[in-house]
This record gives sequence, structure tokens and C-alpha cells, in this order.
Amino acid sequence: MTRHKAEALQKIELAMDTDIAFDTSHIPAERQRMLLERIEQDGRVASAQAALDFAVSEDTIRRDLRELADAGLVERVHGGALRKSKASHRFDKRVIANEAQKAQLANRALAFIAPDMVVLLDQSTSNLMLARQLPVDAGLTVITPSPDIAVAALDRGVSKLILVGGMIDPLSRSAVGAGALEQIAGMKPDLCFLGACAVDLIDGVTAVDYEDTCLKRAMVAASRAVIALITADKLDTSSAYKIAPFSRLDHMVTERGVSGAVQQRYSNSGVEIHLA
Repeated sequence: MTRHKAEALQKIELAMDTDIAFDTSHIPAERQRMLLERIEQDGRVASAQAALDFAVSEDTIRRDLRELADAGLVERVHGGALRKSKASHRFDKRVIANEAQKAQLANRALAFIAPDMVVLLDQSTSNLMLARQLPVDAGLTVITPSPDIAVAALDRGVSKLILVGGMIDPLSRSAVGAGALEQIAGMKPDLCFLGACAVDLIDGVTAVDYEDTCLKRAMVAASRAVIALITADKLDTSSAYKIAPFSRLDHMVTERGVSGAVQQRYSNSGVEIHLA
């Protein structure tokens, strides 16, 4: 944790621990604590509404959100702030996070795969779970930039495997760079299964790493249909780099535990939502 972030948290915690009744229009630490609680609960906060609720100016709320963002506690967006994605770029950390939930999402995603399809699996750990469950003897062609996913697909006996080449990033364990982007641009797969660090209706589908984002963006552009596998903790969060608008997805598979209000909100976007 950075010194700046630790100091910001300490300031908020001191405000939380005191028994004094604060006027939140005058005590920034208490107001920021309440803003942070609202963002954690609802996924986002709008500056205009928060200014009304706390009886302060929008400039004051923007300043509060800027301080929270500078401390690494939230992600600032136009008009407010979102929960900050906690996703890691490191493959070894991601592969053990929410493993059971990812396996369930992958199992639900199998319904979209038909015999003889050309399927593009991006470098996400959700797709590693999907590769381990691919139907046997379905005549599939699998394309992936991930050696781990390629091996898992081969173990399932896929008919054809295309491993996108280039320099392998040791953190994401995936091919990256111009060569990989050029290969993807020359393909037209039937389906792209997409993982992401964060998803929000306004900010869209985002990721924490620039190279990772560039490759995923190329995959989305090349594919006839895009299906995102998203664990519930990534909904209503945002990361630094944009992969695609949420509306570019054809389907999103997420966890059954997502609240009805959240389901409805995402369903109203026109993207089909499927629960696992």
C-alpha cells in the first residue's frame, strides 16, 4: 500500500471511530467515508446527486472523489466515481481467484458453442476454465494467445488449434504486441469469449493493463459475436483502459447471486444476460 493511500485510509478511519456527531457538509473525512460506503454498496456515485444529498457544491464532491481516487480507493469517471476494480494483471493470481465461480460461468457458456465453430478464447482465466470443459469431438477450431489455454484445448481433443504468436508477457502469460494484433486482425471467428477486469454500463468493458486491452480490443473487432464471462465482483467497476462499450457485447454470463436490480439494469442495455 502506498503512503498516500495509507494516510487517506487513516484519515477516514479516524472519522469513522469518533463518537462526535459530524456535520457532513463541513467535515471532508466523514463525507468521504460516506461517499466511499455508497460507492462500495451501489457500485457508483453521481456527483450531482451526492451534492444534493450532502448539501454541498458539486465542486466539493468532485474534490472529495478526486482525493479518494488519488488514494487508489475509487475510479473517477465523468459525472462521478465507480468502485475500483481489484483485478490483477498477474495470471497466477487471477487463476486462483473465484475459481469455482469461473468454472460455473464456463459451464454455462458451453451452451453457445455449436459443432464446427471457430472459437476465439482470450487470455482470461475464465477462458482457461472454459477450455478445460470444451466438448470433445465437436470439430471446433480454437484460437487463443494463451499457451495455457492452448494446452487445455488440446487436452480436450479440439480439431484445430491456432496459437496466436508473438512475445509472451510473463505476467499475463499471453502473446502481446504488433505480431499478435496483426494475426487477430486477419481472422473472423464465430465467437469470441471475453474476460475483463471491470464492467460498467457507462464505462463499458475495461482492463488494468494496456497491452492486454489492445489485444482484447482487436479480438472484439474481429469477431462475429462476443460473449463476456464476468464474475459478480467485476460488475459496476472500472479500470484504466477501455476494451469496448458494454453494448458491443452480444451476451454476458455472470453469477446467479447478482441482485435483481443489477440484472435488470444490465438487461435493459439490450445485452442478453445469462446467470450461472
